[in-house]
Amino acid sequence: MSILRELVNFEEQLGQERFAALINSGNTGKVRDFCDELLVATEMTTGAWTFELVGFNPTEMTVGGRIYEIIGFLWEREKNVGGDTMIVRAKEAEADLGEEDGEHLLAHQADIPPVVRGKVVFVFPNWRRRGSGNQEEVAFLRWSGDRWFQHWRLLSDAWVWGGRARLLSRK
Repeated sequence: MSILRELVNFEEQLGQERFAALINSGNTGKVRDFCDELLVATEMTTGAWTFELVGFNPTEMTVGGRIYEIIGFLWEREKNVGGDTMIVRAKEAEADLGEEDGEHLLAHQADIPPVVRGKVVFVFPNWRRRGSGNQEEVAFLRWSGDRWFQHWRLLSDAWVWGGRARLLSRK
């Protein structure tokens, strides 16, 4: 089916008013945020995110004068791992960065390559806190809308971000 035919079909399914709101350039940020939330909700419930993106293969980046290596923590055929396993693998790879590096990336986020926006989640295994119910949480950075934001996730959760979650090692 051609892209034009798909758009016409999509407009029919949504209705003209919704479709007009969707393609209105004034709503681009809201639509992007909505899509990001859909992607995160899908990957968190199914673990089905795939990371095979054409033209995307950065292995390092320079942010605020620091060079970081971008590292995955899943082994072949794994869809997720527990938080404890992720922590062990981060230490083995010398990629167990903490709050100081997370804050550095946030402060210099304009230096983070645009190609990773919305495609990776940077996890900081050594940046932790006690959340509600005194459960341990780990920090991660995620692109949303027009910038990177810091969030928390229970360490006890299975890390189903598989293809998107990445650790960083400072060189």
